[in-house]
Amino acid sequence: MARGAEKSEFSFPACWEDSKVMQIRFATFRPRHLSIEDYDTKMKFWKDLVTQYLKFWGRVTFSLRDLQLNFMRGDQLPACLDTVISEMHQQKQIRPRTEYDNDPANTWSGWLMNSLVKRPLSWSWLKIKHSVVGEDMEASTLVEWIHLGVLNDICELMIKKLLPENRGKLFHFDAFKSLCDVHQIRIHTEKDIFACLISLHVRQLVGLEFKTEKQVRSIHLIKIPFKETDDLNINETDHAVHNLQITQADLLKQLENLEEEIKANDEKARQYIKENKRQMAKTYLRKRHLVEKNHERRSIALHNIESLLSSVDEAQNSGVVLDAYKIGSSTLQKVLSDSGLKYDSVDEVLADVRETLEQHREVQDVLSNSTVDPTASQEDDQLENELRELCGEAATVPQKSNAAASNNNDRFEVVISDQEMIEMLANLEVEDGSVSVSSTRTLKQLQKS
Repeated sequence: MARGAEKSEFSFPACWEDSKVMQIRFATFRPRHLSIEDYDTKMKFWKDLVTQYLKFWGRVTFSLRDLQLNFMRGDQLPACLDTVISEMHQQKQIRPRTEYDNDPANTWSGWLMNSLVKRPLSWSWLKIKHSVVGEDMEASTLVEWIHLGVLNDICELMIKKLLPENRGKLFHFDAFKSLCDVHQIRIHTEKDIFACLISLHVRQLVGLEFKTEKQVRSIHLIKIPFKETDDLNINETDHAVHNLQITQADLLKQLENLEEEIKANDEKARQYIKENKRQMAKTYLRKRHLVEKNHERRSIALHNIESLLSSVDEAQNSGVVLDAYKIGSSTLQKVLSDSGLKYDSVDEVLADVRETLEQHREVQDVLSNSTVDPTASQEDDQLENELRELCGEAATVPQKSNAAASNNNDRFEVVISDQEMIEMLANLEVEDGSVSVSSTRTLKQLQKS
């Protein structure tokens, strides 16, 4: 992309259009002790601008020359960026890319260890710049740096967007690059993708296989594990599955081309028929038949490869299910063991429960068959009489002196005299004809006596 196009899309701060302000910002840094506030303000401006610019374009690697060209205002180049880069290097915000390239183990962790821990600040780029050894200023502007903050941001986007949707897959470097474009992860160059993949590899999130061509080491394959505990090394099985996937893609492309060829032969045959060139039309029809047979053979091969891939995928899923069964079984056994849920203990507890319930039923039976205290019944009768008196009704039980006597069994019975019985019978109202003559005579005799 052209520099002008980049600058037109990236939003520079409002002061960028102020020539007086930017003339001061583009000038070299004066010693900090002369004006600490001005120095720190200017340094913060450039550090923030560099970081925002690199994040916007997805640039992990950069050089002083890149920044100078991209931050030009007309014909004016910023003369202070060398000091800004030195400051960012001292604060461990950026690191020289050569530290990674020259790491003997070719590991990102070793590069970070050498950069952040082992190497003292005395050898920093700023010190080298002012050393007694002569320096090629032009070469220093081409030294490549890696911005650790931008690197981490792009890696987080990959972890969020790419890895979850492509677990268990193997990609060529170019295919992974296309995948980043599909998910709208802006990465400027292949060097930036390379640095991000190395970082993900050190974090045990992807597996990498390298290749060396013309003394240049590059990433060949990227393996995204199905789960975190999977082996990140790319083994023969991974290569076999990857080769099947490549063959599948090639066959699909071949089938598309054959279908286009069949259509072209049909068009040619129709054209020659219109021109009354039947022999030429038959020639293209024969060619069409040959292409159709070729198409059929490749369709069968594609079906077989897809069946193999489906079987491999099913076997992997079955392995996942089996692992889940194992985890569930061991977890259940542990829970049962910790809670004491064993057959003998459970049977013993249930026997105790049954015995306790039986004892409870026996107690309830004894309580239900016990004799009720007669004084309670007498007290209840007295309460009933008091309630009737309050309501203006006559008591149903006569006075104790005239109505009740105690027998030898301590049971109370009601005693009514003959006179009281006669009075009660006389007060009864009887309908005519409902009492016999003999009953009337008996009543009169009782009254006379």
